[in-house]
Amino acid sequence: MNDKRLDLEASELRYRRLFETAQDGILIVDIVSGKVTNINPFLLNMLGYTQKEILDKRIWEISVFQNIASSRKAFDDLQRKDYIRYDDFPLLTKNGKVQKVEFTSNIYRVGEEKILQCNFRDITDRKLAEEELRKTEERYREFYQKSPIGYQSLDSEGRFIEINQAWLDDMGYQRDEVIGHWFGDFLLPDQVELFRQRFPVFKATGNASTEFYMSRKNGSVVLMAFSGKIARDAKGNFKQTHCTLQDITQKHLAEEAIKENQRKYKALFESISDAVFVCYIESRKWSDEFVELNKMASSMLGYDHEELLKISAKNLFFYASSGLLLKETTDDLYAQHMITRESNLRHKDGHIIPVEITFHLFDLQGRPAVLTLAHDISNRKIAAYELEQSHSRLIKAEQVAGFGYWEFDLSSGLVNPSEGARAIYGLTEDTVTISFVQMIPVPEYRAFLDTALNNLITQNIPYDIEFKIKRPSDGAILYIHSIAEFDPERNVVFGTIQDITKRKQAEELLRVSEARFRSTFDQSPIGAAIYDSDLKYRQVNDKFCRMLGYSDKELNSLTVRDITYTDDLDQDIDQLNHLKNGDINRYETDKRYLHRNGSIFWAHISVAIIKDSDGNFLYYLAMIMDITARKEAEDALQKYKLIAEDSRDIILFMDRITGQILEANNAAVKAYGYSRKELLTMKIQDLRNPQAKMLTEKQIDYAYAHGMLFETSHMRKDGSIFPVEVSSRGADIEGTITLINIIRDTTARKQAENALNESLQNYQVLFNSVTDAILVHQPEADYSVGKFIEVNDAAMSMLGYNRKELLQITPAEILLDGKYRIDEAPDVIRNVEQSNEVVAEYTLVTKKGELIPVELHSRMFELGGKRTVITLARDIRERKKLEEEQKKLRYQSEMSSRLAAVGEMAAGIAHEINNPLTGVIGFASILMEREDLPRDVMEQLQIINSGSQRVVDIVKRMLTFARQAKPVRHQVNITELIDNTLELRSYVLKTANIAVIKQYEPDLPLLTVDPGQMQQVILNLILNAEYSMKKAHEKGTLNITVSRAGDRVKLSFRDDGLGMPPEILAKLFQPFFTTKEPGEGTGLGLSLSHGIILEHGGTIRGESTSGEGAEFIIELPVMTSDRMHAVTDPNAAVQSPTQKASILVIDDEATIRTLIRIVLVQDSYKVDECAVPQEAMPMIEKNRYDAILLDIRMPGVSGIELYSEIIAKWPKLTKRVIFITGDTSSELLINHDIPCIKKPFNIAVLKSALAKILSKAD
Repeated sequence: MNDKRLDLEASELRYRRLFETAQDGILIVDIVSGKVTNINPFLLNMLGYTQKEILDKRIWEISVFQNIASSRKAFDDLQRKDYIRYDDFPLLTKNGKVQKVEFTSNIYRVGEEKILQCNFRDITDRKLAEEELRKTEERYREFYQKSPIGYQSLDSEGRFIEINQAWLDDMGYQRDEVIGHWFGDFLLPDQVELFRQRFPVFKATGNASTEFYMSRKNGSVVLMAFSGKIARDAKGNFKQTHCTLQDITQKHLAEEAIKENQRKYKALFESISDAVFVCYIESRKWSDEFVELNKMASSMLGYDHEELLKISAKNLFFYASSGLLLKETTDDLYAQHMITRESNLRHKDGHIIPVEITFHLFDLQGRPAVLTLAHDISNRKIAAYELEQSHSRLIKAEQVAGFGYWEFDLSSGLVNPSEGARAIYGLTEDTVTISFVQMIPVPEYRAFLDTALNNLITQNIPYDIEFKIKRPSDGAILYIHSIAEFDPERNVVFGTIQDITKRKQAEELLRVSEARFRSTFDQSPIGAAIYDSDLKYRQVNDKFCRMLGYSDKELNSLTVRDITYTDDLDQDIDQLNHLKNGDINRYETDKRYLHRNGSIFWAHISVAIIKDSDGNFLYYLAMIMDITARKEAEDALQKYKLIAEDSRDIILFMDRITGQILEANNAAVKAYGYSRKELLTMKIQDLRNPQAKMLTEKQIDYAYAHGMLFETSHMRKDGSIFPVEVSSRGADIEGTITLINIIRDTTARKQAENALNESLQNYQVLFNSVTDAILVHQPEADYSVGKFIEVNDAAMSMLGYNRKELLQITPAEILLDGKYRIDEAPDVIRNVEQSNEVVAEYTLVTKKGELIPVELHSRMFELGGKRTVITLARDIRERKKLEEEQKKLRYQSEMSSRLAAVGEMAAGIAHEINNPLTGVIGFASILMEREDLPRDVMEQLQIINSGSQRVVDIVKRMLTFARQAKPVRHQVNITELIDNTLELRSYVLKTANIAVIKQYEPDLPLLTVDPGQMQQVILNLILNAEYSMKKAHEKGTLNITVSRAGDRVKLSFRDDGLGMPPEILAKLFQPFFTTKEPGEGTGLGLSLSHGIILEHGGTIRGESTSGEGAEFIIELPVMTSDRMHAVTDPNAAVQSPTQKASILVIDDEATIRTLIRIVLVQDSYKVDECAVPQEAMPMIEKNRYDAILLDIRMPGVSGIELYSEIIAKWPKLTKRVIFITGDTSSELLINHDIPCIKKPFNIAVLKSALAKILSKAD
């Protein structure tokens, strides 16, 4: 018994715990008396009563039940039945609120007592969820109808089951023309087989992402991008497809255009006949790898492309024997941006390739880079470096887009239309006047056009207008768009016209379609309802009223519970609770409604929460669609999921006025990084990139009314920015002005486009960075020249044309005959086709008529399936100039060689004369010192001495000519020197009727020159001018001008004599060349003057025209300082030796030895003579000499060699040697300050020099 009792107690305890903790309300009633005997806490909380207010009261005495007729009916039913159930039971709480519950009850016995247990389940959340689902379904049904993206559904055979209005609008068909038809019927013929292959794969994999070319009803072709999935039944079998499609024609065309331009510039880059290398350079450091190079670079150096990319610029261009220094080249490049040098490149096999190499510093993708062009000059050695090429100048070519081009020549009154313009305007006459064209627009536009044209010309107001014309050729009415500009220099208005008739027609069709769409929406068979959190309806549309059979006033007095089928109420309430709590953003489901007449009907509902701008709950919005079969409900649900939730594109609903995001799909959650709940509290402005340009109010209005596709950038939760393409269209959803935005992340596409654009820009930069002109043309089929299709900036700069002008002409219009005649162009083009490269010299004619010699390098390649010739035109004006200069250099070299030969001869002659001349002068001087000679002998000795001094001057000039004698310079006033020289010739000039006109610039600086030598030059020029003017007309005028020219002084001697032809002028400074009669000149005057001026660091040149006189121009440097050498005064007092000194005279000339011996012995010196240099060393060994007089030029051993032996053995004699020579230019004498007596010498100079070194020895 105790065990049984314990079991009963445990069972009672379990029941009590279940009763107390149950999440359903439980009410226990005595069925006989109707009194409440127990109530659990959950029901008390639901009703708002205390236990005391409920217990021991009859059930109908409690306000919860007393006013609800159905309560009594339910209790009465319980008297007859043991079990009842109400799915949607209205329960009144203490505060008067009606709460829908699921009510169940049953009767059980406890002994003889009958007990009634009532269970109450709150279905509020379920009802809310059901309503939310209904609203959500309605919203997305609205989206499906108004979506700007096309949608289609196909059956298993590929036939259309469903399409939306956007599909019909885009393709131009009516619905009945599409539904039931096979998809392949709308494709281009060559796409049909492709569809047959792809469709089975689509059905098997369940996913599709592809493109097809489709044909619109009007015959136009459009490229559509498809994205979709398939729907399957419960068993996994195929049911139908769900696909979205988007017109990508323009995007595809743009991408193809970029690719085509890339291919074109790549082909042009590869066709350049020079090797091209591109590498980056950072902080003057060259990159270790190249970023680009052309095929010619690999071909020239023997590497494959990848090998050469890995070689650094340092190793390729700046190796030891390249001829270039890295630092020097880099510094020059940064200073000048573009430099040209000659260099050597090393082939892979080791052999050297001489090249002309051009480095160009430019900007590549925001980084400094070097474009290097290497031109193989193995077969053409350049005599001198080419001068630096001019910088490439960017000339912005005039871009006037359109399909027809026209020019109004205001001066002539004529129109120059292109073929496109002629076709649009229907012009057939060869000559068209402005007045005729101005009558083609329809009358109502003529005054408007005249005003616009006048405003453009007089005020520079932009001319960009649309108007209508009546084409004279066929009477057609066309819409025209025209853009124009005015060129005041040429007095020409030029522009484009475009036929926009089809666009205007399309805009009209769009307007009609929009009206039709709005009419369809107003008559849409979709119900809509808004209700509060207590599920009481606030607003319903007419369609929903008709669905339920109530008036709108009646429905607004009911709740969701009142019209929801009991079995569906719990789920509805549950979902509404989740929606309100923020667990979900919306829900949709199929549910059953109670019609006013009691019937039940199925509906698909979509429910969402509408919040205020602060994110607070306002009300539920439900969209209700009457569905009669479960299959249709499932299809609608699948469409919603595929179009919205599973879409790869972001879908955002936003309030048109506030920008509040009303709805967002899973793609939006994934893309932005926010939860759906967070997104629905945000505005569209929160997702925009702060730097992005906002849409204007006008643009938003346009997007709402007509739809708009635009690009912008959005910001993720983490702050990262990504580019998007937005398709926006408006819709009025339950009174909310809504914008439906389909947003596509274009990051990958932008990256691809940027990569294409960067590649294109790179090739364009490289193409336009080439410093030689590049011209590309496509020959005709018969090999005759065609128009240019591409030119670089250097070509425009060289020829003086803009890009548009060059692309309208052919090579024949800018070329003069060169190696080949222009009429032989077809043969030349065939030759280019058959050869790797054709090189020839031509002359180009610029726009201004200037002639430019060029070297053309032509190659052929294929571009767009056509023969294409790329020609590199290298300006060789500087090279031609250098070649001429090279000829002059060769001439100067020859002349220098001749001068050197004559100089050597003159030096030899002078030396041979100086030896005997020294004896003549010396002995004459000795005799002249005697007092016992007769007067007549003394006079004869004077004559001998005078004649000898004259010979000394002649020898001195010869040594000067041979540069054997250094000038003795000091500062002089050059104008005084000229005046003094003129004074010497004043009488001759006066008797020859020659007037001298002097023009001296004031404040001229002193010049450091040898006055005697400079006077010799001036005198020579004056004598030549005298001779020429006397020969010409026995009189004349000599103009002498002296002026300052920077750091030089310029002397000009201009006469009006005979003048000289170019062939005479070219030989003017050659030795022994003279134009004088035999016996009147030696031909050494100007060559001697030339040597003197060069020795002074100056220049001398002659300018003349035959019959018009001659001018000689001398330019001498102005020296800031100059070391002046002390000159020994021959008349200085000579000290007699204080004691007898022993002197050794070493000279191979007996006359010199004898003269010195006689002179020195007279002064008490002891003198030994040595005629053979080889005998000198033993003599010095045996005797102690106080001084040695040593000749430099002797047979066998020179004086310098002997001097070296002497000082090596007897260092004390280093300062006791005096050289006797006719050549004082020896480096030994100059650098070691060794005493020297120059032949022929004065006896006083000899004595003075000897006394000087002896005094130092003492």
